[in-house]
Amino acid sequence: MRQSLKKRYHMMINILFLIILLQFIVVLYTISQATDVYSLASDIQSIMIIFMFGLFIYLVIIYNYLPFRLSRSVERVRELVDEISNGNYQLDIESSLLDQDADFQELILALQRMLEIIMRFDAVKSDKIYEHHQRIGQLIDLLPVTVIIANVNGDLVYLNDKFRERFPNIDEQNNLNEVMFKDDFHHGIFDVLRTSLRLGNNVYDQRLADESSSQKVLIKGSIIRNRKGNPSGAVFALDFSGDEKQD
Repeated sequence: MRQSLKKRYHMMINILFLIILLQFIVVLYTISQATDVYSLASDIQSIMIIFMFGLFIYLVIIYNYLPFRLSRSVERVRELVDEISNGNYQLDIESSLLDQDADFQELILALQRMLEIIMRFDAVKSDKIYEHHQRIGQLIDLLPVTVIIANVNGDLVYLNDKFRERFPNIDEQNNLNEVMFKDDFHHGIFDVLRTSLRLGNNVYDQRLADESSSQKVLIKGSIIRNRKGNPSGAVFALDFSGDEKQD
């Protein structure tokens, strides 16, 4: 594990103090070994120039290195957070830890733990949604009436068993706007459904009868709306009586 930025900063400051101490020791040694004032002054001037140049280079390194390391680590964490917020949970966390400082490694590991919790929650939520979908589907299949669920474009989303028995040639691959019948009775039924979807209106106990037979149907329908109140689909229930299965 790499050292934290705090430890690196302390280490760099300690090295700076060591350089200054070394400069002081060299100056004292030069003074102790000096034979005349002129040579001493020249030696001290050279020592000061050399050490000042070294200190300048070292301070430039410190000035640029720490912000660079900090910004790179923050940028990597920001990228991970952006990926998670966009719904991408399949992240390579291990590779993100390789070149990170200890402080940011702890932060990334915390993000990994949070991601694992989110994924477990999503898995449980998906299972619950699937179970609820199965329960609703089974309940609709048990109803004694024909049930149709369609989206606002007319695409058939769900058809219960009663519908499949009556209309075996229609399935979820079809669209209400494309379903056509030769007889006026069934054509009129689906016209009511299409009109309800197009206008976004509920259907309240609309009755239709086949003039050529004893077939009758009671149509009920409810428009499904999203949070903004816009129609997103509909659920229709068709209660047939005195009829025969339609091919």
